[in-house]
Amino acid sequence: MTKKIKISVLWLLTIGGFACHSICDVLPMFWGKNMAVVATDGNVDQGMIVFMMLISFLFPACGVLCMMWDNKETKIVNAILATLIALFNIMHACMELPAEIAGQYIIMPMLIVIGLLLAWYSIKNVKED
Repeated sequence: MTKKIKISVLWLLTIGGFACHSICDVLPMFWGKNMAVVATDGNVDQGMIVFMMLISFLFPACGVLCMMWDNKETKIVNAILATLIALFNIMHACMELPAEIAGQYIIMPMLIVIGLLLAWYSIKNVKED
């Protein structure tokens, strides 16, 4: 498997992992658990929604697009995005675990492994030039 395909697959696994993480959080609602956050007025901070969209979709989409070109600049951008995702995955797991939902104990460590592999291969890709 070529390095560009490996990195692209890891980006796609990142998107899928974030989607599974979100789905896992809301699944208890289908069995009647109240999912409302206590002590809130129902308003959601728009900045947090934009941040999560950036992390869970825009960064990975830009990473995949960077793999379409084979120049130094896009490789560096990809490596920076991959490193940010790896750091985010580690910090997010530290904040989120322990969790009430057992599925997160599978998803979060796997996202850390995927993020670290993604950063490793992306940095290695930059150094190979």
